[in-house]
Amino acid sequence: MSESDTPTPDQKPSVGRVVHVPMPRSANNGADFAPAIVTRVWDDEVSINVRILADSTASLQEWRTSLTYVEELPDGPIMDETSLLHWTWPKKV
Repeated sequence: MSESDTPTPDQKPSVGRVVHVPMPRSANNGADFAPAIVTRVWDDEVSINVRILADSTASLQEWRTSLTYVEELPDGPIMDETSLLHWTWPKKV
């Protein structure tokens, strides 16, 4: 996906906001995604750094950097490392 193909979030991310990131099930008590706190927003307002709040002691407060926005995280288990490099907004309930 080229930079021009990258979707733009309908809300701007900001430091302290909660987003969702994909997680390996083994590192998140069987769940496919986890909440994460935004720690930095890059100038493009699409890429962010986060601190992950996993539901497991197997993944202690993991950091991820330069995550790219996607409109929706894929369902099911993570198939490759590149899918760990995305974030999305939590679904409205």
